[in-house]
Amino acid sequence: MTTLEQEVMDLKTRLGRLEAVIRHLTGDTYQTGVPVPPTSLDQTELLAWLKANGLVREPTTEEGRVAAAWDALSDEDKQRHIDTMQHLVLDPPLSQILITQRR
Repeated sequence: MTTLEQEVMDLKTRLGRLEAVIRHLTGDTYQTGVPVPPTSLDQTELLAWLKANGLVREPTTEEGRVAAAWDALSDEDKQRHIDTMQHLVLDPPLSQILITQRR
């Protein structure tokens, strides 16, 4: 996919989110609780419905690059990264960093 095509896709995604916000602010889609999809949707239709209701979005360009880099890793490299992140110890803990930043 070319850069221009990716930029167009990003703009479409941003436009979809903006339209969802406008619909919400104008009360066009006000609903109590969580919207419920029709019961007879296949996976493609369900994804389209979720996007239309602002519950999911297309990945950004950066998210796409990161996902592609992850997909390119070997299973061993992926597992090594997962293990590292699961045993990561932050000092101070992340919760303390957030509390400090909010002050």
